[in-house]
Amino acid sequence: MNQQPTLLSSWVEVIPPTDTIFLHNIIADRWSKYSVTCLFLSQDQKPKDLYREVIKHKYYKKATHNTYARRHKRDDGSIIEGKNDDGETWAGMCILRELKRVNFVNGIVIVTRYYWGTKLQNDRFKHVIDATKKVLKELT
Repeated sequence: MNQQPTLLSSWVEVIPPTDTIFLHNIIADRWSKYSVTCLFLSQDQKPKDLYREVIKHKYYKKATHNTYARRHKRDDGSIIEGKNDDGETWAGMCILRELKRVNFVNGIVIVTRYYWGTKLQNDRFKHVIDATKKVLKELT
């Protein structure tokens, strides 16, 4: 009997490597600079603990915003998702949407913004999405 492939069966999970991927100052616009970090999340790690550990580094402490989104696949196959805007309203959702689009699991993506006084209005969302896409492209 021929089985028809489903939409979900054709998805390939994107899992980050065990090393950290860090892309520094990949986007600059009107005095704002964006960097992105991708971290592997092991089964025994709590995502918030990993995030807190990473942002202790002085590079992240000096940033204006460290927004992130995460997706973690549990042993039973369910996926746990989370996000944090860190004062950059809706930025966490922009990252999470991109992670879902490529079926990214078992990792955290942090988009870091240094803000120097010029408001970017809606362009900030474009930059967060572009930064996320760049790090996801590194994984494939």
